[in-house]
Amino acid sequence: MIRDAEGFARQALKLGETVPMENRQPAFDPVGQEASVTQLLDQLLDGIDPGVLSQRSLDDLRDLRHRYQEIETGLSFGRRLVQGRLDIVLAELQRRSEGHPATGAERVGDLPDVLAQHTRGAGPARIVPETDLPDFVDVFGRELDDILCAEDLVRLQELDAATIGQAVDSLEAFERQLSLKRHELHRAIDEVQEEIIGRYRSGSASVDDLLR
Repeated sequence: MIRDAEGFARQALKLGETVPMENRQPAFDPVGQEASVTQLLDQLLDGIDPGVLSQRSLDDLRDLRHRYQEIETGLSFGRRLVQGRLDIVLAELQRRSEGHPATGAERVGDLPDVLAQHTRGAGPARIVPETDLPDFVDVFGRELDDILCAEDLVRLQELDAATIGQAVDSLEAFERQLSLKRHELHRAIDEVQEEIIGRYRSGSASVDDLLR
């Protein structure tokens, strides 16, 4: 898992076959041949049937918690990428308002500091499982590039204010969608965790079982 600001910076500026904004095609066509991030998350969550938690075994509950946490890990990582890209664009608008637009090199150099504030999410700290990022995080990169690709980030000074403003609106809407999904996942994880803790409190599970 990538935990440091430099790691997020490298991911945020990973250059592949990027296409300038003015030549870009939609992320997926009207018939839905390629799912968006939120559609994919819905599919992943719909594929998990928690059933009646009180009727699940302790091993089943742990497995269920792990499956939710795996999705949440990828979602939280992708959300931080969105927040980081949004911060980069907002920082450019701030520099313009002050009459000091940054060069591409300066913008890249600022990335670790810009993204550092998102290496820890808001709210109470949660235990982050030691796991690799799930495969679906690649979809975040594709959808982000449809809004504002890495090539656009290093040439922001060439984009007009209207184009940047549109990107800000799209990134903010994207972040709100992901935040809603993240809250939904946290509720599901908390429900499973409460059931596990309840087994311990009732004496139906030992401390050793709880900590496994």
